[in-house]
Formats: sequence, C-alpha cells, structure tokens
Amino acid sequence: MGLDEEEIKLLRQSWSDLTAIGLRELGLLIFHRLFSDVPRIRTLFYNLELPGDQVLTLEAMRSIKKMSSHATRIATSISKFIKLLDQPVELKEFLNHLGEIHASHKVEPEDFEYLAPVMLAVIGGQLNLKSDSPILQAWVKAYGILRNGIVRGMYTYGG
Repeated sequence: MGLDEEEIKLLRQSWSDLTAIGLRELGLLIFHRLFSDVPRIRTLFYNLELPGDQVLTLEAMRSIKKMSSHATRIATSISKFIKLLDQPVELKEFLNHLGEIHASHKVEPEDFEYLAPVMLAVIGGQLNLKSDSPILQAWVKAYGILRNGIVRGMYTYGG
C-alpha cells in the first residue's frame, strides 16, 4: 500500500501547513489529544515526569521541559518521515531505527493503534478538513506505512 506522487505532494504540503505553528506546538497538540483520548497511555511516558492522574492542559504540558522536548522530537521525526517518503531504502532504515528505540522503552506494537485516530483528529482539526478529504485519506495511508515500519523495527530489536 504505497503512496503515489499526488499523495506524497498532499502529505508534504499539509505537513508544511501544520508545522507553521512550530514543531513543538504541533507535537504538544498530538500528545495533548493522545493523553486526553487515551489516559492510560501516559504510563508509557514515565520518563517525562508528568504529574499524576490530573488532567494535563496544553499550558501545563508547555511548562514541562521534558514533555516539550519529546513533543518536538516526535514532530521532527514525522517531518523526517514525510521527507523520506520517496526514498524507500532510507525510509525503511529510519523506521527500523524508530522501532528499535520504541522497543527499548518497552512500547508494545498495539500501543500505536491509539495514535492513528489522534493524529488524524489533530491534522483534520488544524487544517479544517472533512473526514473524506483526500489529504486525510493520504494521511491514513501514510500512518499505515509509519506504524508498520516502526513495528517491523520493534520486532528486529535485539534488546
């Protein structure tokens, strides 16, 4: 299920539009939605020193240095993923690397299932897209590539 040239163009343009607010802010929006929609997932982020079970506002997340740094790293990784979409060898290596990192942190492949609807909601909301938008459909396909590549890398991790 690869992407055609038009889909890659849509992904790159939409990502450029999304990142106009800044990588950190976009990453924080993704995490805010993830933690709101799937509160139990916060336990996977023990190293970010998030406060207990209380509701985590965007403002509070901005003030947590490790959270802001991680949000920036996530958005930067998505930027690199988008950049490599037409470079299959480099893309596979990058996704394997991300998979190894996630496996070393004891993330399970199933945990990535929660991220797809979150990312689509953030992208659709930020860009004011309808659910049948060709841009969102391209993101659905792209997320499948992202998730499958990371999971493949998780399974090859020897740690």
